[in-house]
Amino acid sequence: MSIYKYSALSHGGAKINGALMADDYKSVYNMLRTKKYHPLVIEKARLSEKKVALEDMLMFFFHVDMQLKCRIRIDKALASFLELHGNKALKASLANILNSLKNGSSLGIAFEKCVGIFDKTVITLLKSAEQTGNLSEIIKNILKYLKLQSNWKNHIKRALMYPIFLLLLATLILVFSIYLLAPLVVSLLRDYGQNDIPFMTTFVIDILPKLSEILVFSLVLLLAASTPLLLSRNGREKMKGYLLKIPKIGDIATKISLWQFCKILHIALDAKLAFMEALDLAIASAQFQSIREELQLAKQYLANGYSVGESFSRIKLVSGEVLSALLVGEESGNLSASFCHVSDAQYDEIFFAIKSLGQQLSIGLTLFTGVILAIILSGLLLPIYGYVEGAGA
Repeated sequence: MSIYKYSALSHGGAKINGALMADDYKSVYNMLRTKKYHPLVIEKARLSEKKVALEDMLMFFFHVDMQLKCRIRIDKALASFLELHGNKALKASLANILNSLKNGSSLGIAFEKCVGIFDKTVITLLKSAEQTGNLSEIIKNILKYLKLQSNWKNHIKRALMYPIFLLLLATLILVFSIYLLAPLVVSLLRDYGQNDIPFMTTFVIDILPKLSEILVFSLVLLLAASTPLLLSRNGREKMKGYLLKIPKIGDIATKISLWQFCKILHIALDAKLAFMEALDLAIASAQFQSIREELQLAKQYLANGYSVGESFSRIKLVSGEVLSALLVGEESGNLSASFCHVSDAQYDEIFFAIKSLGQQLSIGLTLFTGVILAIILSGLLLPIYGYVEGAGA
């Protein structure tokens, strides 16, 4: 089956655009005629490799999770999702998956054909679900992982909203004062016969605009220099490495990467994957090369016969609390529960770190906005007040 887009006229003459899943053009035509539509255009939707928004992925896995809990087959769950939701890239890929399942492909192989939509982690977990017959549990764990990922991303947006507002406010005040208010102040001062402009007024009128232009030029130059790096894979890895070196931000990025590693390892072990296979999957999910290299080092120690606790104790990333949890899990034979506990603890740390960063940025930018406003007031408004008061006396 494939997705077909159509344009048709309803019985009342209204133009309707939509999409249907069918085997061929004739089937789409017959379906439209059954609805008493007059088809104008029918065309096959192209498969897309565009990334799908996290919200759409959440909606998809929530739908499949509910369907599987109702003991509906996975192919029926996918087909019902196609009828209810409208993301074109996701629908076209799911139609391709359904077609592969219809032709006898396994679930993992069918999803593997849409690697641009579903990442390697999801595909590997789905393959493991086929081997263990625990598809419903794996889908539920993937859904939980995506929900947690969505939560901290939304938390970052909320934490940065007020600092961004303050930065925009400071910029607007600066632009208004320099380009609109300053010329009026100079004109008023000269009208009062004052040709010697005070230093603070000169600073606001002449020096502050130049400093602003230098700052804007520097940012544009930095953006232009970083664009070639962002276009290449090695360049993006370098930029991510620089990100880790930024105080506070690098710490949060590291915590998020380690949380993803532990959470995926927990899900993979719950899916009954062998530990080394689960470890490979979790390491591949790390977003930063330096972190992947550290985790690969722990894997090498494991391969050389060291225990899990010993292996992770030899890398810099793991804190004492995390190491203690891993040692307990290893002794009890329940590493999956240990990695679940560790990921939950790291998740709380991520929220606290994001909240702390948002507060610090808010305080810093509030002070910055206040300083800008104070400079402008002292440079533009106080001289006018002084000369008007002197003239009145």
